Amino acid sequence: MAKYFSNEQQYLGAVPPTPPGDEALGGRMRCYRATIPLDAPKLSPSQNGAGVTTADTVSLCKVPAGMRFIKGTLTSSVSLGTSTISIGNAADAAKYRAAAVFTATDTPTDFGKAAAMANGANNADEEVLLTVATANLPTTAGAKLIIDMIFAGP
Repeated sequence: MAKYFSNEQQYLGAVPPTPPGDEALGGRMRCYRATIPLDAPKLSPSQNGAGVTTADTVSLCKVPAGMRFIKGTLTSSVSLGTSTISIGNAADAAKYRAAAVFTATDTPTDFGKAAAMANGANNADEEVLLTVATANLPTTAGAKLIIDMIFAGP
């Protein structure tokens, strides 16, 4: 019977074993939290907007070079209805989450695309963006959308 190794553990099959230096293997987990007040999203520290509309982006976090994506978690106090949101960066709006509706309320829901999870560490700093693809986000008073982006790094 053959014994196979994951990419992260393949060094165990080498003679002598040499650790690969993978950020996800024994690295430190870092959570970047973004809280979006849906009824008054921030345009700047002192100015609120009226609402997040179709084709708008929201800056979620800036991840330094050398970090590897593990997963993301969405939590909303209200259903986002027919709004579709994607999470990525300026070059690939759906790098971490393809555009889709999110109707769960007060239910933390994990997301992550396999390709993003399998990639190595980011080579450069990266601004992570939420993009509204279809229908405006709700503007329910007091409603919040919270997004946690989890990365591993040295």
